[in-house]
Amino acid sequence: MRRLLLFLLTIALLVVLTSCASTASSSTTQQFSLSRSTDSSSEVGMIFGNVVYSAGFYFPTTSDILDISLLKTDPTTGLVSEISHQRIRNLLKFPIQFTVRYDKADIGETDSCTLIVTLLADDEIKAQGIALLQRRDEGFAEAMVSVMAI
Repeated sequence: MRRLLLFLLTIALLVVLTSCASTASSSTTQQFSLSRSTDSSSEVGMIFGNVVYSAGFYFPTTSDILDISLLKTDPTTGLVSEISHQRIRNLLKFPIQFTVRYDKADIGETDSCTLIVTLLADDEIKAQGIALLQRRDEGFAEAMVSVMAI
């Protein structure tokens, strides 16, 4: 009786394993990913630059944040939209170098682009600056943004 029970248990286990193996190797199996799917045709552009503090010396604290927004303006409609956003924490000293990444497909040939930089100290705006980006054939020229105390 014990042998028969062990034999039946072994057969049941083999049937379960065989059915799982055939399901996993089936051509109809779909795989899902939680990460964002990327379109192979989109290219990542990068804008490099420096932020200077124009009102003399400023020594950032650990709570200070440099907030950088890349905006585009549609010349036909005048609609302004944010393309990319970056926050830099743990500021050491000015000038501060930055790199903003964006999807090149988001910016049309006739769109103008602007960087708005805000220095936040204890969640209050301490200084702001704006820079209109100059277009090149391969992207944008290096940006220099001067933030002024408010």
